[in-house]
Amino acid sequence: MSPKKLRSTRFWKTTAAGLLSMTLLIPAASPVWAAEASSTVTADQLKEVYDLLEKNHVSAPSSSKLAETGIKAMVGSLQDPYTQYFSPEELRSFENSVENQYVGIGVRVGEEPDAVYVAEVFDGSPAKEAGIQVGDKFIEVEGVSVAGKKVNDVTEKILGEEGTVVTIRVLRGEETKELKVKRQKIQLPTVVRKLFDPGIGYIQIASFSSDSDEKLAQELNVLKGQGIKSLVVDLRDNPGGLLDSALNMVKLFVKEGVLIHTSDRNNVDDPVSFKDGTTQPFPVYFLVNEYSASASEVLTGALQDYGVVKAIGTKTYGKGSVQTLFPLKSGGALKVTIEEYLTPKLRKVNKVGLEPDRKVEGDLAQLVTALRMAGSESFELTYDRKALALNGVSIVEPFDVIRQDGKVFVPARSIAALAGAEVTWNDATSSLEIASEQGKAAYGADASDYLNQNGTGFVTLDSIASAFANVKWEDNGSKLTVSVNKP
Repeated sequence: MSPKKLRSTRFWKTTAAGLLSMTLLIPAASPVWAAEASSTVTADQLKEVYDLLEKNHVSAPSSSKLAETGIKAMVGSLQDPYTQYFSPEELRSFENSVENQYVGIGVRVGEEPDAVYVAEVFDGSPAKEAGIQVGDKFIEVEGVSVAGKKVNDVTEKILGEEGTVVTIRVLRGEETKELKVKRQKIQLPTVVRKLFDPGIGYIQIASFSSDSDEKLAQELNVLKGQGIKSLVVDLRDNPGGLLDSALNMVKLFVKEGVLIHTSDRNNVDDPVSFKDGTTQPFPVYFLVNEYSASASEVLTGALQDYGVVKAIGTKTYGKGSVQTLFPLKSGGALKVTIEEYLTPKLRKVNKVGLEPDRKVEGDLAQLVTALRMAGSESFELTYDRKALALNGVSIVEPFDVIRQDGKVFVPARSIAALAGAEVTWNDATSSLEIASEQGKAAYGADASDYLNQNGTGFVTLDSIASAFANVKWEDNGSKLTVSVNKP
């Protein structure tokens, strides 16, 4: 297996312990370890200490534990969170994370103050086959209550070994249902295509896996065949992946140039160049947020510099370094930071991030803003038992509805974006204001039409409809529909 350039921003599954042979604990040269311990420490001394501890310490330490501890100490001395040692088991888990694979039941979950619920059920998954539906709230897993538990606690109980069965009890409306679901290897889609009226293509890229560049090209061709007039590419929450995928993706939008400038340990710039690319005949918009990292930032930064895209959302993560994966004879691997990179116009990314061209807070507000910039003038949002659709297209965005005292409250940023309005705080009046050329609504902290739930501001649809004539809504207690027409 040859070294691969990749990213390492947030890996959640590298938890298994592993073994490493003693010969790898004692490399031919260990300058970093020596600098941390003593200028006179040598590889022979390290071996001597290893032998003495293995043969004499009262705890009778195993050679594998000593070896792994030594390797992790060397890696830790670098104080680089992206340089990591992987045991064989951890390496398999790491590679699965890059390829967007895991063993589970095939759902995406969401969290609210008192429950964890199903936000999405993947097609062809064991969850789909077992009858799990969007909006189901988890009550018990394997007979143990998970009511009020955090999302990580619930998912940890649901995940398990491939081929095993997990019993889940869910609340669906007023009914409880017990379902048995077989855990299987799940391949999450890395590239998802959707089409919004009027002729707006949407492509979500979840990670830069080994084939996500090919899938992006395929899905883009399908959308072009459907006659799209603009394109929205969603890189939010994308932690990155393989640099080669980003290199192939940039060629879908720019004919030739530099993807990134790099700086190695000797401060040598070895630009990553490309040619034989193409361009697109329509405007392109990227969605990014604070979890868009590494390869996501490589692609976004390059296309911003070439003036090909407008980025919408919040400042990106700021992971501007490149790692290479070095396979070890033991079956594990060492992932080593070898370079820092800059954008084509030499903008720094590492620990800084990229600023969007249009700053927008809030997930649904970001999507709506991107669609409006891409050509949408009217919107219809439907919300039915956690299932959310925008202009008839199913979407997965954080959104909640509070029905209280005969009023219907929705997130302020979301409804403001739908209405084409901006949300600001007025210090002089200590009030939240939602305003556009079409109208204005203001909410003091004690206003009856305003709620603050866990840091999120909610406003009543009645107050919004009164202030903005182009906003209409109806609610039957289960399904909510909000329509916003062109002013």
